[in-house]
Amino acid sequence: MRRGPRTDGGAGREHILQAALARFGEAGYQATTIRRVAESAGVDPKLVHYYFGSKETLFTTVITETFRARGLPDLLVGGDAVTSGSLGENYLRAVLDTLEDPGIGTAMIGLARSLGTHEESRRVFLGFISNEILGRLAPRLDVDMAETRIALAGSQLLGIVMARYVMKLPPLAALSPAEVARLAGPTIDRYIQGDLS
Repeated sequence: MRRGPRTDGGAGREHILQAALARFGEAGYQATTIRRVAESAGVDPKLVHYYFGSKETLFTTVITETFRARGLPDLLVGGDAVTSGSLGENYLRAVLDTLEDPGIGTAMIGLARSLGTHEESRRVFLGFISNEILGRLAPRLDVDMAETRIALAGSQLLGIVMARYVMKLPPLAALSPAEVARLAGPTIDRYIQGDLS
């Protein structure tokens, strides 16, 4: 007898990820459950657990694959997607465009909103940063203090996200993503490529 995952109505891992993306986008991280994702995908919750194990792993997979599909975080090391503007400007614009997308942006902003008060949210975010950003990009960044540079750039980005989308600070919230990227991009350029001495 064959053991392993059985798709329900042809729904497999990718179908579950699409359903999870929609669910996290609609309800945010904390309000989404494996059972609700399974209902959206039309599968048994056991199949979701088989592929992903936990809601934390499912969400991390969703944001990781979404960021990779959009060319993030490879833009931070000057990937092929960079066509005009500086590295920092392009990266920041791509991140803001992702956050403006109602499909995943709502879930990401909800996660950022709960970082200081919800331990599981903090753990998910820290895991994503440690594995996907620091672990994957630092070895590819041919500069001194690569991990420190990426952490500094990330702190700048997180500050913008919190001020623009969580606090809705009027001057920053009123700017377009392109304007924010143009104004703050040079700071990210300095962190990633500039002289930190």
